[in-house]
Amino acid sequence: MLRVPLDAAGLIDEYALARRAGMATVRRFWPNEPDETGHLIRNRKGWLFSYEIDDEDGEKLYHLEAHPLRVGDHVTITEPDGTRLPFRVVRSHPDGVLAA
Repeated sequence: MLRVPLDAAGLIDEYALARRAGMATVRRFWPNEPDETGHLIRNRKGWLFSYEIDDEDGEKLYHLEAHPLRVGDHVTITEPDGTRLPFRVVRSHPDGVLAA
């Protein structure tokens, strides 16, 4: 599950994140594995999920800079081993917080 502020176009609201960086969170829950919680961060290569402080080797997200996150859209996450996993946005809240 991804929780992130969005602007009116459905893009990540970087201004809101700059003011409150801790508001962009992720929760990973797989069957037969412990849950992981972390943050959405941006480095020079783009957006990624970071499960440890300053984790530059987190799970990469493709095209979030220019790809709106709307219900029904897909997001591709690349795990550290290179495996790409597609996810579909299933819910969005009026306050701009997204759950995918």
